[in-house]
Amino acid sequence: MKHPLPRLLYGDAYSLSSGHRFESDEANAFSTYYLTFRKGPSTLKYLAYPNDDRIVVAGIQHMIEKIFASPVTHGEIDETLRFLKNRKVTTKGLRDFEFNVPMWRKIVDVYGGFPPIIIEGVPEGSVVYPNEPVLRVRSTVEGFGPFCVWYEAVIINYLWSATERLTAARHWLEYNRDMIRSIEGNKPEIVNFLASLSLHDFGMRAGMCLEESEHVAYQHLYCFPGTDTFAAAYHAWKAGAPDGTGVSVDALAHRVVQGFVNEADCYNKIYDIAQDGDIISMVADCYSFENAVENYLLPLAKRSKLSGNGKVVVARPDSGDALNQILWLVRLAEREGLVEKKVNGWKYMTTLRIIEGDSMTFDSMKEINSALMKEGFSPAGCLIYGVGGFLRNSIKRDNFSTKFALCAVGKDNRPVIKLSEVPGKQTLPLVKVLRNPDALASGTTIVLPTEPGSDSFVEYYNGTKDLPFGKGMDDNFVTIQERVLKDFDIMPLAGGKISLAVSEVCTCITDTYRKVPDAALSR
Repeated sequence: MKHPLPRLLYGDAYSLSSGHRFESDEANAFSTYYLTFRKGPSTLKYLAYPNDDRIVVAGIQHMIEKIFASPVTHGEIDETLRFLKNRKVTTKGLRDFEFNVPMWRKIVDVYGGFPPIIIEGVPEGSVVYPNEPVLRVRSTVEGFGPFCVWYEAVIINYLWSATERLTAARHWLEYNRDMIRSIEGNKPEIVNFLASLSLHDFGMRAGMCLEESEHVAYQHLYCFPGTDTFAAAYHAWKAGAPDGTGVSVDALAHRVVQGFVNEADCYNKIYDIAQDGDIISMVADCYSFENAVENYLLPLAKRSKLSGNGKVVVARPDSGDALNQILWLVRLAEREGLVEKKVNGWKYMTTLRIIEGDSMTFDSMKEINSALMKEGFSPAGCLIYGVGGFLRNSIKRDNFSTKFALCAVGKDNRPVIKLSEVPGKQTLPLVKVLRNPDALASGTTIVLPTEPGSDSFVEYYNGTKDLPFGKGMDDNFVTIQERVLKDFDIMPLAGGKISLAVSEVCTCITDTYRKVPDAALSR
């Protein structure tokens, strides 16, 4: 039986134990943290363009909803206290695991269950670059500094997973747009439409749990409307996604074909049940893919052509050599009169088409597309790809090196950085992120709060009891999707340089903490 998890335990033991007991007085009073991605997509070989570091941010809204949708209660605190009895290992035996109980009681008694912090970040769906802060969490009431890091693990979870999934989708969409543009010419409506159909999400069964499918697979829908993960499609629908988002077609499973003594009877049945204009995905590799296509699917596709009923028979190989099967199939369709020439002589399949979903990766899809184009076939005019495990297995926190870091403490926001023995792991002091044309042109987008230029962050959560959510939570699916699609087009491929002023602050802190004592030099 599943038991509701107290939100105090959304923080891991690492965060709970350090909250207030080990902190400095300054950090206990006020603290500010930020989240950043220290690497970009240019480091990922499976994406389309090696010099492109555009990261598309997602997951902030879902994270805020998960943590702050309702006020914290004394019941959650009491349950946490019961759980934490005898949770700490010592040399004297087990002891109660300690955490900041007075702070949590005050959250309920004084602030109505809404912690007095502010969470700001870039608007959902924005393009950012490696090392740019994406999210900022700061305390607004003295004594609540430790709370800013309480949900570090959840914040990282929600943002890295959604951001990497959306970033991969947006880069793949761009690859498809470029490919289709080379065939169709620069016709934005046609190019965008065909590119959006190129990738269908088969990944619900590859997810680790339902919540992953709801949260991570949701991001796919900003770029591609096709999905079998209806759990994600439902949430997109509730968020205002337009008609045509989160859609699929009738499809046969292997078990359905195997349930018939004669597989031809299965194909005939789904074809006869289908309404005029239906697209019918027929898995055809239960016994022999070529036999099924030539002797069962091909006659049905010819029947559609002859009757003009608009039904499309989609052959789906799910094992074997994908490239060779697809080339065999398009040649068969051409020989049997189910291919027509369109724009600039490119060939398109008609009532017999393909969906390829057998362990597809971005590399294997690009290989198939290239092979089709060499033979004069438009990939978008012949097939779509159904991708499952690769869409979620190729993403991991290490890819973008997601980091949640302390950047300022105390009432006066004393700057704090981690130097690290590895330069790439050094953190930043409190900064703002610019999006004005001059900053984007130079690439210097990370500046001190006192430098000219407006911060690109918006407020997501402000901790007030009556109106705890800010402007960042107002954007619906359509607004975010427009940002995902259009901002990516106009943003430079790279950015995220720090200003001279930021560099000087970092240098000053570095000199302070890495100064070698005179006594050490004399040895």
